[in-house]
Amino acid sequence: MLSFAEGEVTKLRREFKLVLEEDMARTLCTRLSVELGGHLPPPTRIVSVYFDRPGCPLASRALRTPDDCLKVRTKEYSPDLGAGGVQRVVLEVKRERHGLTQKRRVWVPRSELGRVIRGGGASLLPLFSGGSLVPVLAVTYKRHVYQATQAWRVTVDRDIGFHTITSELALSQLPLTAERLGPPHSADSRVVVEVKHLGHELPEWLASLNPGGAPAYSKFAEGMARVHAFARDGVVGG
Repeated sequence: MLSFAEGEVTKLRREFKLVLEEDMARTLCTRLSVELGGHLPPPTRIVSVYFDRPGCPLASRALRTPDDCLKVRTKEYSPDLGAGGVQRVVLEVKRERHGLTQKRRVWVPRSELGRVIRGGGASLLPLFSGGSLVPVLAVTYKRHVYQATQAWRVTVDRDIGFHTITSELALSQLPLTAERLGPPHSADSRVVVEVKHLGHELPEWLASLNPGGAPAYSKFAEGMARVHAFARDGVVGG
């Protein structure tokens, strides 16, 4: 069994997603745990905040073409096993294009987040330059990670909640938790499964799950449509 790592399957990968009801997800997780020798990985609580520019062009693109879009976000993990006692946040730019995903991500102390978002992180992630990005959506969920090889990883997300978010909360020096966000504006009772791999051959039983032409699922697009009235028709900013 491998712990979650900043490896190649994080930086550049192919992926497909499944949206399942709980009973089907439970069956899949049982099969995945067999790959780990019967081990059930502990859950991680994740709080993700999505950022956009005035007019929400990134949200508009995610709504119209969820399989061809760009996302700018922060993520916080609890527990954060690599933190060493420092409250930290990962800044991430995620590019999705027809099943191929590429990420640029960097960890920063939570105390430095406001400065980085407001323009100090241009050398790390150029999209943060100029200070024009603002938080538009927070998403909370519980994740189990199944990884038995460096070539592929399966994540299973439950208890997905979509929240309104303010700059004061998003850029606070305090860790952002579901408790600080309060009850979600909307919740998704379904389970979102992501199969992420390096293009190597997947086990036959896992590859057979690929939905092919099934509609793509994006927490960003789904959350924007639920939380923001102007996004519900799939068109942002008119």
